Amino acid sequence: MRANNVVLNDKLEDVSISKAYSFPFEVSFSEIRKLSKGYVKLHWHDEIQISIVTKGSVEFIVGEKSYILKNGQAIFINTQRIHMAKSVGDEDCIYHSIMFNAKLLKMFPGSIIEQKYIDPVITSNKLNSIEIYGNNNWEQDALKYISDIINVDIIQDKGYELKIYIDLLNFWLLLVLNDKDIFNQKMEPKPINEQRIKDVLSFIHQNYSNKITLQDIADAVFVSKGECCRFFKKSLKMSPYDYLINYRINESMKLLKNSSLSILDISENVGFNNVSHYIQIFKKKTGQTPLEYRNSQ
Repeated sequence: MRANNVVLNDKLEDVSISKAYSFPFEVSFSEIRKLSKGYVKLHWHDEIQISIVTKGSVEFIVGEKSYILKNGQAIFINTQRIHMAKSVGDEDCIYHSIMFNAKLLKMFPGSIIEQKYIDPVITSNKLNSIEIYGNNNWEQDALKYISDIINVDIIQDKGYELKIYIDLLNFWLLLVLNDKDIFNQKMEPKPINEQRIKDVLSFIHQNYSNKITLQDIADAVFVSKGECCRFFKKSLKMSPYDYLINYRINESMKLLKNSSLSILDISENVGFNNVSHYIQIFKKKTGQTPLEYRNSQ
């Protein structure tokens, strides 16, 4: 089992997930407080994700909705949905994630299973996520299947792939039989704000080293500054500018750790035009000066 370390391309897709054709499945774990940012950054992937909290409490943000899950609770995140996770409170928190491509369950292209039970779920533009708290019998059964899948993957004894496949099918059957919203959704256009968020983040990631303003960010998605702040804050709970500063600091931490560049050069490389301002912001965000951080690595 690998530690989850999200690696983004320019489109904000997590490219760290295994793409094995023969068995498109993996389990990973995330210890949020050990991450450099203290949260799992916003991303998306083709794989379906089922995450269960195994220590502490975790806030999952999927699209424009936020869910706080405690130890033993889980969430289903549909394919290609933009999402992130962060800790709740000061306690340590860990969650395990099951990742798999939907084709694993389809049997073969054009099958009844694909047409009736898989595609209606993964193509729904309204079904972003399903929270599983364990409040009723089917949710308790679903949580058991999730835990069983993770344990089977850890042990990997003879026939473990079959056991995982069977448990995934049983989990999917529970969703189909018990979540009333899955098959009661009209086909609707993809939510426009989700694409806007992807576009804003992509613009910031590509241009953070330059001098950019809120107007530049808003222009990149063809909206006003006010509208840009509104939809961005609604999903990420921070302004585009705050995200830009956090991203610049995070990128500077990589340079402090992995390069011999001076503090001045690093501050300029990540978009700060004043080194004193960079040092001040860095200490506010991390509790250390850039030099103290470099020496501690």
